[in-house]
Amino acid sequence: MKDIYAVLDIGSATIKLLVGEVVSANINILFSKKITSHGIRKGKIENMPSVVSEIKLLLDEASKSLGATITKVALCIPSFHAHIYQSDGITKVNSPLDQITSDDVVRALKLSKRFELDKDEEVISVIPTMFQLDTKSMKEVPIGAKSASLKAESLIITTKKKLLYGYISAAEKAGVEVLDITINAYACAKEAFDAVYLQEGAILIDIGYRTSTVAFFEGGYLKYIAQAGVGGYDLTKKIATSWQIPLDKAEVYKVKYGTCDLNIGDEDIIHTTRDKEFEKHYTQKDLSEVLSAGVKDIMEVIKTKIDVINDGRSYETVIVGGGGELPEIDRVASEILQSAVRTYRPDTIGARDMSFVSCLGMMYYLNDRAKILGHLDPSVVLPDISSTMSIRFKGLTKTKPVHGDKKKGKFSKVIENFFSEED
Repeated sequence: MKDIYAVLDIGSATIKLLVGEVVSANINILFSKKITSHGIRKGKIENMPSVVSEIKLLLDEASKSLGATITKVALCIPSFHAHIYQSDGITKVNSPLDQITSDDVVRALKLSKRFELDKDEEVISVIPTMFQLDTKSMKEVPIGAKSASLKAESLIITTKKKLLYGYISAAEKAGVEVLDITINAYACAKEAFDAVYLQEGAILIDIGYRTSTVAFFEGGYLKYIAQAGVGGYDLTKKIATSWQIPLDKAEVYKVKYGTCDLNIGDEDIIHTTRDKEFEKHYTQKDLSEVLSAGVKDIMEVIKTKIDVINDGRSYETVIVGGGGELPEIDRVASEILQSAVRTYRPDTIGARDMSFVSCLGMMYYLNDRAKILGHLDPSVVLPDISSTMSIRFKGLTKTKPVHGDKKKGKFSKVIENFFSEED
């Protein structure tokens, strides 16, 4: 059985679907595509039928390309309403020989999320940061080790219930089950940073359409997250305002000719604005000046979020996200943030696009989860691969196939599996 997973990233500007096969530490892309989304604003689904239709479009195309039906997806959702907490849970090891099993690890992790949250918050990710055994501490999942008790220190990521349920519902209405969920910022870091940078300290700037996320990682895990109300839309709007043109035309120019390189030598006219009394020609150089000024404005806002860290150290800083798809944006960012900044573009064949960083990172995230629960049920089984026993992974719950209540809808079963408090 090959580990083939489908990852769905539902954003305000685009919806991405990536299907890949995890082979050791590498990903082989089997399908990848993004389309424009129309029903989401600032991370909130405002037009469910439109979002469902767009997801179905991607799933159908992927299924035709692969010659098999996609049944499950992992979801990357916006970081817009995310909060992070640190917690821990401790449990006795049930094995007669005090040998830690997957069930013990899952139980300790589930106990770590038992603390009071706001009534509109829901846990979406429980990520182990350290395991404490009787005689030692370790970061690796301690399955097989001996200990009378097990303590799991965890990173807890939450989001708004209404937002979360909307995304789960959209996926299920499109005909697929939800395999796992995490936020874009965490998934992006799994792809964009080496373990050394995550340990020593790194800053991720995820530039979206209307909002951007600033995330700080240290000690291997997410330590700080903040949202900035600026993104690629602000650049499009600046072009439209400066050149007195519609937003859709400004977006086309940004994507086709956009750059922050002020030394660009192309003086070819790309747009002409005409009025009764004047005619104004605009070149790519003019566009670069508008975009450079716009990026400076965005980075000034982002800098206020980074300044909160304010410990005097310089950290590896990386720009990801579709809103960062501009040549020389890293140069402008470095100037405003007063530190070295680079953009990250995946080197994976089939997904060499900054907007796919979160999808690729989610594949590695699933790989990490499999170390806790064993083999995860794949998203798609290709025709030449036989099916094996199903072990479904829902958040931190190991579930068995449901045979009894056939009237219970998919949505209620997913909610039950993600957020149940048994054990």
